[in-house]
Amino acid sequence: MKVIFAISRILFILLIWTIGYFFWYRRLMISMWGFNLTLKLHWIYIWNEWQNGWVIQSFREWLFIIALFAMIPIWFTGWAVLCTVPWMKWFKIILLFPIRLIRSKLKEYRKTKNTIKPKVTKKKSYKQTRPPAVRASSGKIKHPDKAPEEKEQEISKPAPVAQEAPSNIIATRPEPSYEMPANTSGGSIMDILRSAGYRLISDAKIAGKKIDFVGISADHILLCLVDSESGDWLADEERFNDEDPLWFSESNHRISPVRIILNARDSLASMLTPDVRNMEIKVIVVIREGTIINAEDMFEVWNGLKVDVCRFENGGPDEITPLTSVVRPVSAPNDGIYHSISSILR
Repeated sequence: MKVIFAISRILFILLIWTIGYFFWYRRLMISMWGFNLTLKLHWIYIWNEWQNGWVIQSFREWLFIIALFAMIPIWFTGWAVLCTVPWMKWFKIILLFPIRLIRSKLKEYRKTKNTIKPKVTKKKSYKQTRPPAVRASSGKIKHPDKAPEEKEQEISKPAPVAQEAPSNIIATRPEPSYEMPANTSGGSIMDILRSAGYRLISDAKIAGKKIDFVGISADHILLCLVDSESGDWLADEERFNDEDPLWFSESNHRISPVRIILNARDSLASMLTPDVRNMEIKVIVVIREGTIINAEDMFEVWNGLKVDVCRFENGGPDEITPLTSVVRPVSAPNDGIYHSISSILR
């Protein structure tokens, strides 16, 4: 069977090669010398010239004779060479090339689709290089010096002279302001909250985290977390890979205090008894030592989370509202409300 297949292969190659070769060779002879291999008249003409003593003189005639005598050896040599070529292998390569190309493209597409990572919005705290600290260690921004003209006007301005009120006029008491006076010398956070009217519970644990002060008023509950971490911090309040938001310094990171107090607020809301369950829970984070270097970018985020971030003592920057401006006067709670809430936290 193999012999028959081999002979059939040789004869098939011979047939295809002979047809193609003689068609090409005929076109070559006609174009170069005007000699048609298939016309008997042309062969008779050559034979008569040879019998009459044809003398080959020009280079073109020599090429014609060489091409004529080389026709059979070239045909046989080409046939032998073509019989050694693995045609089945080449036919498979040529015929299967489109299919293999399509498969490779599909494979690359699937591989690329599987390796493409989900697009993540780059956040300052995760991807970008953290900006260097631009404020002093105290967390305050140095205000620009006044112009020389303003200084001269202040110097030349006469000092106000205190005038004694007439004895027959009774001094009227000024109406109370809704903003707590700034207490920059002395007063603590506890004093400010108590002065506003809150009844306080200190160092309460909610959701496993310590909350520095829980202030109770007649109509709401205030959770106050004091952040005493020093240094410059880059705040971020969005989760990343289901992890709690982080605040970053140049050499460290920690869970966002804002997220801690929000988790405490949610936990406390589920713990309240029915008689105080309708009370609003407000939250504030007091920056006491560090500086939030991207505070201006975070104000809108904090407002959306309904949390007040304020500063106290060395906390900064100055763009953050002071604690005394955030805490407003409230009505003190009755004993029933206070004991209901304190019994949960203690």
